[in-house]
Amino acid sequence: MSPKVYVVGAALLALCGAGCGSGQSDQTGSAGAPGAGGTTATGGAASTGQGGSATGGSGTGGAAGKGGSLGTGGAATGGSTATGGQAGSGVGGHPSGGTTGSGGATAAGGQAGHATGGSTPAGGKGGGGATGTGGSAGAAAVGATPPMGWNSWNTFGCSPSESLVKGVADTFVSSGMAAVGYQYVNIDDCWMSGRDSSGNLQWDTSKFPSGIPALATYVHGKGLKLGIYESPASKTCAGKTGGQGHEAQDANTFASWGVDYLKYDDCGGSLTSFTTMHNALVATGKPIFYSINPVYGQGSCVPPSCSVDELKVCNMWRIGFDINASWGSFTGLIDIDKPLAQYAGAGHWNDPDMLEVGRGMSADEDRSHFGMWAMLAAPLIAGNDIRSMSATTKAILTNPDVIAVDQDPLGKQGTLVATPASNLQVWSKQLAGTNARAVALFNRSGAAASISVTWSQIGLPAGAATVRDLYAQNDLGSSTDSYTATSVPSHGVVMLKIVSAP
Repeated sequence: MSPKVYVVGAALLALCGAGCGSGQSDQTGSAGAPGAGGTTATGGAASTGQGGSATGGSGTGGAAGKGGSLGTGGAATGGSTATGGQAGSGVGGHPSGGTTGSGGATAAGGQAGHATGGSTPAGGKGGGGATGTGGSAGAAAVGATPPMGWNSWNTFGCSPSESLVKGVADTFVSSGMAAVGYQYVNIDDCWMSGRDSSGNLQWDTSKFPSGIPALATYVHGKGLKLGIYESPASKTCAGKTGGQGHEAQDANTFASWGVDYLKYDDCGGSLTSFTTMHNALVATGKPIFYSINPVYGQGSCVPPSCSVDELKVCNMWRIGFDINASWGSFTGLIDIDKPLAQYAGAGHWNDPDMLEVGRGMSADEDRSHFGMWAMLAAPLIAGNDIRSMSATTKAILTNPDVIAVDQDPLGKQGTLVATPASNLQVWSKQLAGTNARAVALFNRSGAAASISVTWSQIGLPAGAATVRDLYAQNDLGSSTDSYTATSVPSHGVVMLKIVSAP
């Protein structure tokens, strides 16, 4: 099957308009300038977020939303972005490299807010654009952290159903998955059954007898969100009704049904249609998380070489071909994602595909898979049948310490910082707070191995630091200058949080 992207509702940060975002990282602003009309304050945002964008930072379509501050060009007493960083009104995105405020303005040369077209601050592209898909700031904004949820494809393929989706929603609540952050319940391909005489998409009544709007109401009643799937081609990857030429109509349909997340899967369609759908989603006025898969067949389409301006038009983009439940598949996707860290950030994420945890790999491999997705700030979209998962699988998927690494508000993607020996890797991810790092000691070899990390490798000062084992959820005490895990299992990982002592 060609690559599947989960698209679950939300592409439109832009839709959120001004005030969509709330503070992120160390920003605590509130009350930005209104988005309509493109007005901005001069001089930049203050620590409270009052005011709009920095000098040179007005957006075409509006100014900053809630909270916000910026880097060069508009000094803020509170949070700040890196040079060239920006945070729109829940729709403006920020370039890689800078932490953003929520809804604030941009650094020199950038645009903020609900601006159509996003921004291009110094040093990186602002995600954003009209949909807000691709842009973001603040915990309340769409896509401010990588999405967490479930998708029907990996286990159920072309057989999604109303009863399945309701069962998964029920299990999200009963298993504790909702309590640790999972919220999107996503229907993949094969839910549709042609169009009516007016060209409106129809759901398959044998699979969804109550209809998608009623299903959305059920899912929302659980405090969750509903995702759906379509393709910009004439047919979906499974040969069902595609969206080619119906982008505005379909976007309005999805919004009217209460859909919160759209997975838009190329399946041989035109790559320009991803932008067409972005604009259509924005026009609905409903915040919908927008996930795209521009990859069709074997290959990749990633920033900055992809003809789709992914940071501008969507909340996340698939980076490679479909994952499967094998060691070689998920490690291969890690290697594709490795050089792309600079493009990830609040509102726009690299997507190495759905999770295969609980689908046949060993427990050590499942822990490595889940832990490395967290290090990569990847979406945590479960693909197993969570209604019948084992206790081990549930423990991996609901580990709050590992999930916190993925959902860290700083929005940094982890990077490979050392290779002590062949197939032994040390990964580091900067976390919010002072001198805090998540570390993965990743053993890709065929035998157990000792792996060490030094503070210099992960950018911490020499001296004492506290170490916590995230899978064991156990504080290991203080260590000086380095830490060694003496027996990392083959195909296993040791996940740590290391914080320099005050």
